[in-house]
Amino acid sequence: MAAILLFLLLTSHAHSDTTDLFNLSLEQLMATPVNVASNTLKPINEQPGTVSIITEQQIAHSGARFLMDLIKQVPGFWIGTDTIGTMSVSFRGVWGMEAKILLIIDGIEQNELAFGSLVLGNRYPVSTIKQVEIIRGPGSVKYGSQAALAVIKVTTKGKDANGQHVSISADANENGVYNNTYSILSAGSLSDSEILRYTSAISFAQGDYSDQTWTALDGYTIDLQNKTNSQPFNVNMSLTNSNSELRIIYDRFTQEDRLLFGDSGLFVSPNQRYTQNNTLSFESINISSQHSAQIQPELSVNTKLTFVKQKPWNGDSQYNQTLKRDAERWRIDMVTQYEFSEDHNIAFGAMYYTENEEVSQSYLFNPDTRFDGKHAISQSDRALYLQYEANTDWANFTIGGRYENHDAAGSHVLPRIAITKTFHAFHGKLVYNQAFKIPQFDTLASANNSGTPITKTELSTTSEIELGYRINDKMNLSGNFYHFKIDNYIGFNPVNASNATLGDFSAYGHELEFDWIMADFQMHASYSVFLIDQTNINAITVDTDENAVLGIPNHMIKLNTRYYLTQDDSINLNGAIISSRYACVEDSNLICGTPKKLNEEYDFNSFYRHSHSGLNYNIGIANILDTKTKYVQPYRGSQSPIPGLGRRLMFDIQYQF
Repeated sequence: MAAILLFLLLTSHAHSDTTDLFNLSLEQLMATPVNVASNTLKPINEQPGTVSIITEQQIAHSGARFLMDLIKQVPGFWIGTDTIGTMSVSFRGVWGMEAKILLIIDGIEQNELAFGSLVLGNRYPVSTIKQVEIIRGPGSVKYGSQAALAVIKVTTKGKDANGQHVSISADANENGVYNNTYSILSAGSLSDSEILRYTSAISFAQGDYSDQTWTALDGYTIDLQNKTNSQPFNVNMSLTNSNSELRIIYDRFTQEDRLLFGDSGLFVSPNQRYTQNNTLSFESINISSQHSAQIQPELSVNTKLTFVKQKPWNGDSQYNQTLKRDAERWRIDMVTQYEFSEDHNIAFGAMYYTENEEVSQSYLFNPDTRFDGKHAISQSDRALYLQYEANTDWANFTIGGRYENHDAAGSHVLPRIAITKTFHAFHGKLVYNQAFKIPQFDTLASANNSGTPITKTELSTTSEIELGYRINDKMNLSGNFYHFKIDNYIGFNPVNASNATLGDFSAYGHELEFDWIMADFQMHASYSVFLIDQTNINAITVDTDENAVLGIPNHMIKLNTRYYLTQDDSINLNGAIISSRYACVEDSNLICGTPKKLNEEYDFNSFYRHSHSGLNYNIGIANILDTKTKYVQPYRGSQSPIPGLGRRLMFDIQYQF
């Protein structure tokens, strides 16, 4: 029935050669200026790192519901599951959940403070997102020690918007509507001169992350439909003028849980099966105030003060199983930038934060002795960084370094060296980075309390070569080739069910991208692969396959296409093909057993989009092949694969007043 409806909508519009006025040409896309890795605004080909940009137009044609859906379309990234039904992303064969991938929304870091976790899933609806910039590789020199794998920088709508925007989306399967999101945005000027502007955005959603039956390692089964409801709620408000911004972000994410650590309740006393839905929640309020001052034409100073208060990893479960944590952070950043000339500049940054956490209730451990015999802990971090950029006739150079001193992780100096060159239709990059990870409060406490304290710093070193060729004014081909090594890898130790230093890991691979943009047709395709160089970490590797790690595909092909029927109407197809993965699927001891090789996955969405005079709507089918998608835990942590959503009808509508 959905296919018939889609066909009727498509055939009701005549074909036209006119182009979308809001559509970017290849030249415009490649020239989009960002400063996610650089000091000044530069196109992605000149960024001192491998950078991906997802524009507002690409988001609108992506079919994505949440931020995680966008990230999985970027080369090298894939989705996995962690404990208690939470989800996050891996990158280049490494699980990025805990303090390895940094998420920044409107300049404010979003990783929770207890473990440094990047919790995604059905969270952060894309209806309020304007642009996503991603450093595919370390970003620690500029962004600190939780940016060892990648940096995801999100800019929400509102900066240049006016009026009111309303967005509604819904998914439905054979059992009816079960997943929907809503957002309301208001933005404009508070004065006739438009010096003072405001934005106010509210988004909320609800719906299951799975509608299938889950099977635990010991064979126990649960139908997850109506038992995995996720409810994100976000309020984002700002006041800005030409030099200053005050922003407040309130975020609450709650999710029903019946899985716990993959054992459905048996892992903890009283060792009984859950018969009721439990609740996991993350809550935070973020307040930032920043001011930019142009001291001289060539000298600028930016200062920012940020306060974050969180309730991370809080839970209310059956059998009086309660977790209550509170954490907060005060942080100040200052960046001074000096322009020697149009081709030479230097940025100097300083950062200091102090943070604390308190555990008041826990059924997993004694909260009174969680942190070295206490129920609360505080620590601080301070950093200085310097990044110099020089543009010469034969190459552009970026040389930078960061000194960071953390109470628990110690002192480190991290270098970055990048050489970029654009010559006619060619561009090339050589990038060298180092990064280290600051383990957060509960990561250290978990290791200490289990008798395996973390005494060594996790340090990563990455080398990258990027080559690109502009085939013509409509096609571009680029490839990134990388090698990285992680010393003293911190992860989950299945032997004592806690965090620990597991060993060393190194890998290499490449990410190939092809863009083809014409007046009425656009395509972005990528192929990425990673292979293990060396490792001694049994908790993530597979004995029978020297190139495999648990839960993460070695090969991924991703495709995003759209064809314009008219200026206002398009057909969109996007999705991914991933190679077979290994997963823990059966073990009466609830650890892992012998990993099983899963089938390849083909996950594609197809929809029709109409845009005209402030009204936009999409209608189509998600998971059109009804593939049995799975969220797999990328380490031996007792969690069997969680089945994803099956085929479903998708509908979006946005209207601007």
